[in-house]
Amino acid sequence: MKKKVLIVLISFFLISFSVKGKKEDLEFKNYHTPKDINKIMKDIAGSNKKISKLYEIAESAGGNKVYIIEIGPEVGKIKKTFPAIFVASNFSGINMLSSEASVFLMKDLIEKPEHRKDKTWYILPEGNPDAAWNFFKKPLLKDSRNMKPFNDDKDDRTDEDGFEDLNGDGLISKMRLKHPEGEYIPVEGEKRLMKKADPVKGEKGVYKIYTEGLDNDGDGKFNEDGKGGVDISRNFPHLFKFFTKTGGYWSGSESEVYNLFKFIFSHKEIAMTITLGETNFCMIPPRGGRKGQVDYTKIKIPKRMGKFLNVDVEKSYSMKEIMEIVKKIVPQGFEVSESMVASFLGLGAVVNPLKNDLKFYKEISEEYKKYLKKVKHEKKRLDPPKAKDGSFELWSYYHLGLPTFTMDFWTLPKIENKKKLSDITPEKLEKMTKEEFLAMGKDKINSFLKSSGAPENIKADFIINAVKSGQMTPKKIAGFLKKMPEKKDSKGGKPEERSLLSFSDKNLGGKGFTDWKKFEHPTLGNVEIGGAVPYAAIVPPPEMIKELLNKQVPFIFELTKKISEIKIKSIKIKNLGAGLYEVKVWIENRGYLPYPTEMGKKNGMVSPVVVTLSGKGIKFIEGRKRSLIKNIGGLGTKMVKWLVFSKYPVKAQIKSETKMASRDIRSVVLGGEK
Repeated sequence: MKKKVLIVLISFFLISFSVKGKKEDLEFKNYHTPKDINKIMKDIAGSNKKISKLYEIAESAGGNKVYIIEIGPEVGKIKKTFPAIFVASNFSGINMLSSEASVFLMKDLIEKPEHRKDKTWYILPEGNPDAAWNFFKKPLLKDSRNMKPFNDDKDDRTDEDGFEDLNGDGLISKMRLKHPEGEYIPVEGEKRLMKKADPVKGEKGVYKIYTEGLDNDGDGKFNEDGKGGVDISRNFPHLFKFFTKTGGYWSGSESEVYNLFKFIFSHKEIAMTITLGETNFCMIPPRGGRKGQVDYTKIKIPKRMGKFLNVDVEKSYSMKEIMEIVKKIVPQGFEVSESMVASFLGLGAVVNPLKNDLKFYKEISEEYKKYLKKVKHEKKRLDPPKAKDGSFELWSYYHLGLPTFTMDFWTLPKIENKKKLSDITPEKLEKMTKEEFLAMGKDKINSFLKSSGAPENIKADFIINAVKSGQMTPKKIAGFLKKMPEKKDSKGGKPEERSLLSFSDKNLGGKGFTDWKKFEHPTLGNVEIGGAVPYAAIVPPPEMIKELLNKQVPFIFELTKKISEIKIKSIKIKNLGAGLYEVKVWIENRGYLPYPTEMGKKNGMVSPVVVTLSGKGIKFIEGRKRSLIKNIGGLGTKMVKWLVFSKYPVKAQIKSETKMASRDIRSVVLGGEK
């Protein structure tokens, strides 16, 4: 009995301290520096060698190592049999909580084997270490660029005109200067905030706004060429912008990004990516609305191709119609896909999420909101921003075709309007019938539209007539209003700035915003220095870290339960006589998510399911030994059929395999006794 107790105690001890390192390092009472995070990763990999491995993928321009840690049951195996999840954090370098979330996730995976028993995890906790270091330095400067030298102002010097902490408060703030050409005025009712004067409203500008510092190169501009160059979060290929000051010379120009490409393309088992940072696809599904080069429902065929395809170049065609035309002229058996046709015609990139993918994003978003309610974290906060052009998450979805999710963990609390014009919300409107909506009446509908921030030209009469005619439904109206940007305060000022002031006054003792104070500038003269404290609007106080992560990080495991799982469902063999056999196999996707996503189908980046039948002496009469299933919907099934000949009874093997590590094998007998 004593021996059993001793074994239990030893096991508990080993589990409790399996994450090597100082206890305080993993209590999440403070933010970790990039150096701290790298040490934690090394300690985890060093003390858990059977289930973890560290990869050094790059060294940043500032000399910081970039690591990825692998955690899972197949460490050291070149060919994986389990799917992998790739988690990356803080590509912008300013979302410090996201790096903490990755460390929290690593700790959870080590301590809770059930989360890693059938999956490989690759975690990149610090995607932009150069920029992340700014949070730990004085003066405090919020800057997403790495330390690569870059000549921002295109003069004969590089990085010569940066920021200075002129008033010695340890912050890089704003300077405001009264000037005849001023464009800004204080916000009415809140003199700490500034807004652009609106001449239409009779407002005349008073102040010019600068960042705190000097004109070091004497060109009349302030801080236009400081240290640093590239924002890693904008250096990925999808919608990459050339000729910007922060995006880099070309996509993948930075070693942090280029080597990440190499890592991901060499790990085909990656079946899902999760980006922790600014955006939140779990809360708000990927947004469309981008204007692409081409409308895929109205495509004009270039003249040079019109003659070849024998079509009218003055007419517009849908992608489906063009694919049917192309199929008639290509060799038999040649696959015609949307991506092939788009490339052939030079149509440009897809820029909006595809309809079938949005369906599962919307369902998961509703599930996430229910989850937050369950864990009592249903707090009203500002919406996370849209994904940036050139971001990792857009590249993952549009180029890799993978299920791509993002989480942001925190934004400023939303200020509730003290005076509500309407008690109807878009959420309540969604559930209304046509009759219930119309019964609200003109006045109530007008009040609701006004409180929801609808455009001024949208009035109740228009909406009522649209609903009566069937052109609109309450659900569609609610969806439209949900997409409206946050309504600005009637007195001016951005909602996020007002939220920062409110949060600073209530939770930070006023330390999130510095009052404007006079300062004698050596060249500008009498200025005032003040404004928002760097990071105050995007990084919560350290005492909030643990609760935010405890309640939200576990949803990552709910997401990963939804990945595709390709298995053999059933096999049917029919003896046709004379050594002939009809073999049917049904392949199912046991996962919720489709294989691949609709975007994966379009861009052709995700390899098909390969189904093989093998056995000594088997000859194929119909069907191929290596059959391909290009896609299987979530919880869907597809059949593969062969007609084979075998002179003697044979043990055969049926395999179903994908590059994303879904694999199943069954043995069957053709002929003779089973």
